[in-house]
Amino acid sequence: MIFEFSKKVKSKKVKIIFSNAQIDNINPNKLQASMHQTHSTNVKIVDKSNLVSIDTDGIFTKNKDISLKIKTADCLPIFFYNELPFFIGVVHAGWKGLKEGIIENACAVLRSNIKDISTVQVLIGPSISQKNYEVQNEFIDYFGSKFIVNKNGKLFLDLQSIASSQLKSLGVAYVRDVEECTYENEFYHSYRRDKTSRRLRGWIYYE
Repeated sequence: MIFEFSKKVKSKKVKIIFSNAQIDNINPNKLQASMHQTHSTNVKIVDKSNLVSIDTDGIFTKNKDISLKIKTADCLPIFFYNELPFFIGVVHAGWKGLKEGIIENACAVLRSNIKDISTVQVLIGPSISQKNYEVQNEFIDYFGSKFIVNKNGKLFLDLQSIASSQLKSLGVAYVRDVEECTYENEFYHSYRRDKTSRRLRGWIYYE
């Protein structure tokens, strides 16, 4: 099954698409860049010479002939698009990456390629919602109480708000969440729900 969120960004040419099937490449007409994701904070710029990135959780490109691929099953798939100069990216961010600085590293890559990163559009794709993401007490130390609610003695963390807050504090003005919960939607793969090894595959590319 295909899920498309392209209309969530202000562009008629940029596509943001997910599949819950084991599709290797959503657009065979494009070269595809992918990551071996490890919950790291490593972010790279890719081109034709380095389409596969090891130990990496964020990739960006200036090349309109390349699609960028991500795999998730509750963590945040965060897509980046800038029109002029053209620049797209995708970041895999769970609590560990958000805690250790992957958003800061992604924004450093943006700043090294775009004069004013307030022009960048960011879209947070399907991911686990706060009401379904229970965490332990140490997460208050990691993120403060602002992003945590206590319900009947249980703590629940808002990953999307953390990412949005970090992005905006670093100069990204346009951040949008598709508000699709992987835990609640049975068509999305969710590790928390099913302990599955299957992953949603997502892509961003210029049509």
